[in-house]
Amino acid sequence: MTLLEFLDRMGERRANRPARPVRDIRQFIGFAFLAGYYWMVWQFANRAVPAANLDLIRDAMLTLGPPVGLIVGAMFRADARDDQATANTAEAFRTIRAAQEASATVTIEAKPENTGDNP
Repeated sequence: MTLLEFLDRMGERRANRPARPVRDIRQFIGFAFLAGYYWMVWQFANRAVPAANLDLIRDAMLTLGPPVGLIVGAMFRADARDDQATANTAEAFRTIRAAQEASATVTIEAKPENTGDNP
């Protein structure tokens, strides 16, 4: 096999490869918030902080901690909620389809209209 044949086959394999799934950006953003917060905690824990700044740093960490946790939790909870909603919708459609296939065909016969003088 020559180099050109190999490159041609490589292009064919690449074209026939299945598409990659789309990645959810919310997970990346949540991880970035979490990693940034813990990196900040680690930086403050490993360096000597002036005594005058200790109260400010403590207040900042106590203020930033819960919002970061809420953001990360909401991002991952939304994924689980969406997956559950999708599963519920799919189950409902399966149930409806099964009910339609199992039901008997109903025929309605119309009564002939009264053509006489008497109603």
